[in-house]
Amino acid sequence: MERIKLEYVKNFRDLGGYLTSDNKVTNFNRIYRSSVPTTLTDKEREFFRRNNLKTIIDLRNKEEITKKKNAFSNFEEFNYYNIPLRGGDFPKKEKDISYGYLDIIDDLDSIKEVFKTIRDSEGIVLINCNAGKDRTGVICMLILLLCNVLEDEILIDYQVSYTYLRDDIRKMHLDNPKMPKYLGNSKMEYMEDALKLFKDKYESIDNYMMLLGFTKKDILKIVKKLVD
Repeated sequence: MERIKLEYVKNFRDLGGYLTSDNKVTNFNRIYRSSVPTTLTDKEREFFRRNNLKTIIDLRNKEEITKKKNAFSNFEEFNYYNIPLRGGDFPKKEKDISYGYLDIIDDLDSIKEVFKTIRDSEGIVLINCNAGKDRTGVICMLILLLCNVLEDEILIDYQVSYTYLRDDIRKMHLDNPKMPKYLGNSKMEYMEDALKLFKDKYESIDNYMMLLGFTKKDILKIVKKLVD
């Protein structure tokens, strides 16, 4: 994992550098994840253009997009796709978080569209939602699982979101003192429990992808986006 430092986007990072079960390492500059990039400087736009970022997958709903437009959608050199996933609402209880992630995983039609877009993409792919933590976290978990990345590495990738977002999250709680303290966090246990729920329901990532309608050839093409 490598953070990409942008002026206005705090939670922007690379899915490269994670160890797989067969001692491979995920490649850098293949798939990025981020919070919503509402502003890009000219220098940042040129950096992404030169580095072959081509495909943007925005997982937010129409209401969220109306409030915060994705800056990449303004430029014709980037292929912008809006594929809304379930989620985006605050969980009422902390124990609901992992079940909320399972609900996202169960959004089969939308997740199929996300993986089809990744499969058919050119260049680097960027996946974002609002904070880049929950919906984006679930999609990245599924991608890393598909690439046989070790579970410890998947948990590391998930939990770092709070570190990058902590100033905004602390301000959110200061401005809303009655808000439950767990909101905005990315504790390892949330994703760890979601992984258990996923395996209990779908048994394996291969079964899940087959359920979505992907062939072994499709799966290999998706995996090669991140692991040679």
